[in-house]
Amino acid sequence: MFSVDFYQYYAPYNQKFDTLFKNTKEILVDIDDIYNLIPDFQCADDCHECCQNFGVPSRTKVEDERVKAFLQKNSMSPGKAHGNTCPYLNENGCSIYPVRPLICRLYGTSPNYRCKMKVAPLRLLHEDEEEEIFHLYRTHFF
Repeated sequence: MFSVDFYQYYAPYNQKFDTLFKNTKEILVDIDDIYNLIPDFQCADDCHECCQNFGVPSRTKVEDERVKAFLQKNSMSPGKAHGNTCPYLNENGCSIYPVRPLICRLYGTSPNYRCKMKVAPLRLLHEDEEEEIFHLYRTHFF
């Protein structure tokens, strides 16, 4: 039994999906709309576990263009991959954090991408929510 009303707890999240699907025939989804469906949380200091095991993060053309524009705007050059470590990880953490790809944003927010440091948002994504996020992502950006 839940200590809080399940539907009330998920209502703000469901409203975000309802807004995205209001006019599905005319919908034009911005990648930030998808990112905004993912719960925020604060990573553990100096962890970077998610950056050290996956190599170069998979990303769409839209995300790749955003990363390139961010690097150019900030006079940065792409890093080099070292083994399975992300090339965008530096001594200060993620050098592209504001424009990091979806897979990086999902880490720690889903039962399928749990943080090994046991850090999590107040609410993990439900599997159905994660599937819907991936569906939107694949439908509009691949």
